[in-house]
Amino acid sequence: MRAEATSVGFRLRSAQGHLDGVVRMVEEDRYCIDVLHQLSAVQGAIERIRREVLESHLRGCVPEAVAEGGIDQVVDELVAATLGSAPRSPGDEEHHCRHHAHPGGRA
Repeated sequence: MRAEATSVGFRLRSAQGHLDGVVRMVEEDRYCIDVLHQLSAVQGAIERIRREVLESHLRGCVPEAVAEGGIDQVVDELVAATLGSAPRSPGDEEHHCRHHAHPGGRA
């Protein structure tokens, strides 16, 4: 997610600022419906960020993993990331894509 990192970072900071505004609204005891509208806007922003990150992964990391024969791992990761984490079976090998660095030092 090299080139996209700037865009994602900008979008995250923007969503964070918007969410900070919603927190202030709650602290100021603003009308609940107004708060709900603003929360919907924040949620929409986060969904757009998720889409951008997913698209970057699908275009960069997934082709590498498939080329290396790791289709099962790719499917497991995508299912866990989009639908919720699923426990891994002992001995399962993790996918290591070179497109970007993974948290925890994976490359």
